[in-house]
Amino acid sequence: MKVESLPGRDGGGGGHVEETENVTLIEKAKRGDEEAFNDLFEREQKYLFNLMLQLSGDVAAADDLTQEAFVRAYQKLASFRLQASFRTWLTKIAINIFRNEHRKKARHSTLCLEEIPVPADGDRPEHVVIKSELQWCILHNLRYHLPKKYREVLVLRDLQNLSYKEISEVLGWSLSRTKTNLHRARGMFRRQFINGRCKAFTDDYLCICEGILSL
Repeated sequence: MKVESLPGRDGGGGGHVEETENVTLIEKAKRGDEEAFNDLFEREQKYLFNLMLQLSGDVAAADDLTQEAFVRAYQKLASFRLQASFRTWLTKIAINIFRNEHRKKARHSTLCLEEIPVPADGDRPEHVVIKSELQWCILHNLRYHLPKKYREVLVLRDLQNLSYKEISEVLGWSLSRTKTNLHRARGMFRRQFINGRCKAFTDDYLCICEGILSL
């Protein structure tokens, strides 16, 4: 099961074609083509914003982090050697920016329910409310009840669907460490999710990150 209203990576089999197109755009952007970089920005903006929202739990902060990540990517573009995908490289930049910001203001504050986006997807009104409450629980638990390293690996794997190899590259971990920390993160999240009574929302709306509640 997926968190439907916190979308991550697009599905489908067009990943290889898209990455080939990204390489072309990257080469153009390296030569100073601003329109090519803007195209890269438009392709990855939604993914990166959702990633930053899931890590920070704050819409305004997610927007700022997203903008900062693209500014930093533009500045570092000449050093990008295509050894990883553009998305993996961009994710690594964004994670480092998030970590720096996290150190500056790691304090417990209240999440605003109205800030969490809920799509108008034809659900019954009561289900939209339940979905919004459930999202709040997920983001709150990720932000305040999971150590940062576990939050990062859980979001990257279960919400953004990155492969173990990609996560290892982004976080600078070995494959075995990535799998071990993911297992611990899922266990911690599951316990907090149940003990914090957030699980009650799933009785009416089954929508939670893959693998967590089924462990």
